[in-house]
Amino acid sequence: MEGRDIGVMIKILSETINQQMNANFKDLNLTMQQMQILRFLRKRQGQTETSQKDIQEYMRLSHPTVVNMLHLLQNKGFIHTEVSPKDRRIKLVTLTGQEEHVIEEVVRNRNQMETLLVQGMSDDEQADLRRYLAQMYHNITDPSRHLYA
Repeated sequence: MEGRDIGVMIKILSETINQQMNANFKDLNLTMQQMQILRFLRKRQGQTETSQKDIQEYMRLSHPTVVNMLHLLQNKGFIHTEVSPKDRRIKLVTLTGQEEHVIEEVVRNRNQMETLLVQGMSDDEQADLRRYLAQMYHNITDPSRHLYA
């Protein structure tokens, strides 16, 4: 991959991670994105209500994509959705408890992938990489930095 544009390298790495994680979870009949939603809901469980909009913002996905993913997770018995009693425009999402058997597998696989990604890097190099990635993200999300502004 050396010699390629940084953006292309990041895209290839992201797609490869996604493919490998999806292959790891094939037996569970879940995709990496579905796993991310379950982890997000688990992290917030008991602390705050989680709306469909919260998931859209966290996942950075469109409304129709999130609706479809939530529908699939509901059909698999992992989540329950209901209209908020406080605001009927808000759809709340909660875990059913059936995700318990997969969450440990999700965390284990995620940790293994993280270890694999940074294999051969020192702690300082890992900290540098995180800082570089954060800076790159800031560079492309800060409207004042856009090339075509």
